[in-house]
Amino acid sequence: MNGPSPAVTAAPRAAATPPPAAETPKTAAATDQVAGSSGAANASETRELVPIVKAAPPPDEWTPEQLATELRTCLQVLAPAAAEIELAEPMKNGACGTPAPLALRRLGGSRRVEFSPPPTMNCRLAASLNDWIEKVLQPSAEKVLGTRVKRIIGASYSCRNVYNNPKLTLSEHATGNAIDISAFVTADGRTVKVLSGWGPTDRDIVAAQKKAEARKAVAVAGAASSLKGKATVPPLSAEAAEAKSGQKSPANLQKTEYRRETGKTPQEKPDPGPQKDAATPKNGADPKAAPAPAEKAGSASKDVQAAIPKPATSKEAMFLKRLHEGSCGLFTTVLGPEANEAHRDHFHLDIKIRRSKTPICR
Repeated sequence: MNGPSPAVTAAPRAAATPPPAAETPKTAAATDQVAGSSGAANASETRELVPIVKAAPPPDEWTPEQLATELRTCLQVLAPAAAEIELAEPMKNGACGTPAPLALRRLGGSRRVEFSPPPTMNCRLAASLNDWIEKVLQPSAEKVLGTRVKRIIGASYSCRNVYNNPKLTLSEHATGNAIDISAFVTADGRTVKVLSGWGPTDRDIVAAQKKAEARKAVAVAGAASSLKGKATVPPLSAEAAEAKSGQKSPANLQKTEYRRETGKTPQEKPDPGPQKDAATPKNGADPKAAPAPAEKAGSASKDVQAAIPKPATSKEAMFLKRLHEGSCGLFTTVLGPEANEAHRDHFHLDIKIRRSKTPICR
């Protein structure tokens, strides 16, 4: 037979096998209770065994939106500037970095300035430096030095905290928002260094004054002590003076012989008083005598004045100080040799945004 056999169909086989007996309501309820408690236990075990997964830290990369925004800013702020730049890859290292860094090679129009080596910075700082060159740097150089600046030596990007101190906040250098300038090279070949050109700072002068005053006090005290020591020495008697001098003049020999023969002391002639001569001053002072404490104090005072440095007045110093003062109108932070010892050898310029719009100029 070609047709399927009814014996192997699913329906008769299912009908021939009787179904299991239905559970009583009590048995069904007990089964549900056991199943429920078992499910709760399994769920509790599942909650205990599943580890807590912490969220991954954000990747060290800029979002496409951040990159696009920064590139648009670069085009806007650098369009008016005659800038020669080299765009670099986006930088991000934790809080450090900038979406559109650039290596700045040259800035300015007819009075173009080269940056060597090219510092890495953000576009806003490059635009601010362009204004600074045109409005402050070149006018100051031409006014004081009689020539323009052709090259700037400095550095910008550095992922670090302020003064490299882990307890302080992130430096503006860490986002390419600041530049340190150590020297300027003029068109006539001069190199003006901040370290050697600025001259003594106010703190140098104050420190020298304190040191000189201390030396003066020591000198005056020593002179007074010396004079006091001489005054306390008792005067020698005539015999002691004669014995000390050891001089055997004829007059002394005669006096000695007279005392031996007669046992008497020869009569002394009355003292005519001090004899004045050309070598003796009118006031009777001994020209060989040690100077009085007042004279020594006056001499020490002159030495003090000579040892105290004065602010530098060279053309290089005047140029640097004029440049420092003019920079305060274009940057939000300007630090130089007068700020502290860390800035003795360079100018720090940045465009940090603060709630207070008052610039820091030191």
